[in-house]
Amino acid sequence: MTAIFISFILITTVNVLAYIWAYKNQSDHLTDISYSACFIAVVSYFLLFEGSLSMGRVILSLMVILWGLRLGGFLFYRIHNMGRDIRFDTFRDSKSGFLNFWLLQSISIWIIALPAMIGLTKEWNEINLPALILWIIGMTIESIADWQKFSFRSKHQPIGAFIDYGLYKYIRHPNYLGEILVWVSIFWFVTPYLNSLEWLTIISPIWVIVLLLWISGIPLIELTNVEKYKGNTKFEAYVKRTYRLIPGIY
Repeated sequence: MTAIFISFILITTVNVLAYIWAYKNQSDHLTDISYSACFIAVVSYFLLFEGSLSMGRVILSLMVILWGLRLGGFLFYRIHNMGRDIRFDTFRDSKSGFLNFWLLQSISIWIIALPAMIGLTKEWNEINLPALILWIIGMTIESIADWQKFSFRSKHQPIGAFIDYGLYKYIRHPNYLGEILVWVSIFWFVTPYLNSLEWLTIISPIWVIVLLLWISGIPLIELTNVEKYKGNTKFEAYVKRTYRLIPGIY
C-alpha cells in the first residue's frame, strides 16, 4: 500500500514540473503526453517491482500501457498539428487557474489508476476474459472515433460543417464511450481479486464517467457546439436525431 501512496506523490511531482514548463512556455505540448506517461510509468513500476511477471499481471499492465501509448501518441500528434488546445485559452495566462488544472490532472490519474495498482499487488494467472473483450471493444471504439474526428478536422471544411458520419452518425461522443468502456473493463478485470476496502477502487470508472458526462468532457463540447453552430439547422437536426453517448439511452 505504501507504493500506492508514493505513486501519488510522484504523479503530482511530474505534473507540477510539467505545469512550470507549460506555463513558462505557454505551451500545451506536454499536457496530454504527461497524462498518458504517468499511467505508463506507474503501471510499469508496479509490474516490474511489486510482483512476478504472471500472466494476469502482464495482461492487466498491457491494458493500461497500450491505452496510454495509443492515446498519448495520438494526442501528441494532434497537438503538434493544432499548435494549441483552445480548452485552455480561458485560464492559460492565470498561474493559479493553470496550476489547478494540473493538480486536478494529478488527482485524476491517481484515482483512475487505482484498480490497476491494486490489481498489480496481487499474484494471479487467470484471465477475466469478458472484461478483456470489453476492453478491446472500448479501445476499438475510442481509436476509430478519434481518428475519424481528426481526419475530418484535418481537411478543409466549409463554414458550419460538422462530423456526422462513421461512429458520429449514431452518437455525438463515441470517443468518450470508448474511454469509459476501457476503464470499466480494467476495474472489472481485477474484481475477482479485490478484498474488503479494495472494492472502493470502483471510484476509478465512476470518476471517469463523472468527468466525461458532467464536468470536463461532454458538457464543455456541447456548450461550445451550441455557440459554434447557432442557427445551423442541419446541426440542430443532427442533435435531435442522435444521442450523446449511448443510442436510445443518453
